[in-house]
Amino acid sequence: MGNYLDDVSRRNGIRAEREKEKKLDDFRKKLTNGPDMTIDNSVVIFTSLSASDGLRQHYEKRKMKAGDCAPDWIKSLAEKMAGFTSAPVLAGLGALAVAVYIDIISFSPPEESMKNALRSVFADEKASEVWDQIDECLKRCVMHLCDINKLKGDIERIEYLLSAALTKLKNSMVRDGHMSSSALKAWVNGAAFHIQMLIHLVRLGGIRTCNPVETLLSTYQSDLEKLLTEHKKMVWAKCKYKDIYIYLEIRLRFLVDEDSVRHDVEENIPVEKYFEVYYDRRYGRQKVEIQLYFRDVSQNLQKLVDQRGSFNVQ
Repeated sequence: MGNYLDDVSRRNGIRAEREKEKKLDDFRKKLTNGPDMTIDNSVVIFTSLSASDGLRQHYEKRKMKAGDCAPDWIKSLAEKMAGFTSAPVLAGLGALAVAVYIDIISFSPPEESMKNALRSVFADEKASEVWDQIDECLKRCVMHLCDINKLKGDIERIEYLLSAALTKLKNSMVRDGHMSSSALKAWVNGAAFHIQMLIHLVRLGGIRTCNPVETLLSTYQSDLEKLLTEHKKMVWAKCKYKDIYIYLEIRLRFLVDEDSVRHDVEENIPVEKYFEVYYDRRYGRQKVEIQLYFRDVSQNLQKLVDQRGSFNVQ
């Protein structure tokens, strides 16, 4: 008899757990993605090992859209490139800078401008200093495309200022409690850009070894984990749990999320479980994507440094 009752109890327990899992899965399906915190697509594409392909495709797209107006700006671009077809300066950060320059001289619509899209990443008030240095770096990369010594000097100067701005932004989130999804996105993108600046310096001979890049990567990966932890705390603090009795008979339990959307919760499921599902659904994929970006840069560091960009204006 005892074994029978134990078996019934076990089956009931399994059934109850499955029901809880179903409730949480139903809850997950109702949720939408959280605010985007990932690295901007332009940074990912134009600083990757396939940067030259990305630049070529970007150029062809702008040329096709320009139609009859294309010859004028293509001539200007050809003069700026000064006969370059393959060179380290056209890889990584150089490819990104040339892509932004193509947008400018081809009079791309504001909504299609790569620079405008990148600028919007740093729309958070506390990220303005970070954008100022990135904007300046992109400008200098085009200005001194044919003068490697001046370019190295500019990158070294701006890299120092960007590093300080990123430290200030990080401290405002971790130490001063000014964490937000937009601020974290700005830091993530700024850190990715900063790493690419150092890679470009090694590529151009401004730094002799990859050691400084490896150190910076390790530092930023550690900082990222701290910032992601603080971000999760911030989101949890914005969510509110309500447990209300009406006329001593009706009990209402619900979670109000960071967007002030109300979600009913089951009495037999801890609210913490709901939050874990909520955060994972909204930000889990983004978290992994960001971590993978820095890991991939670290694993491909030598290949990125040795990279020669190629681009032919036709």
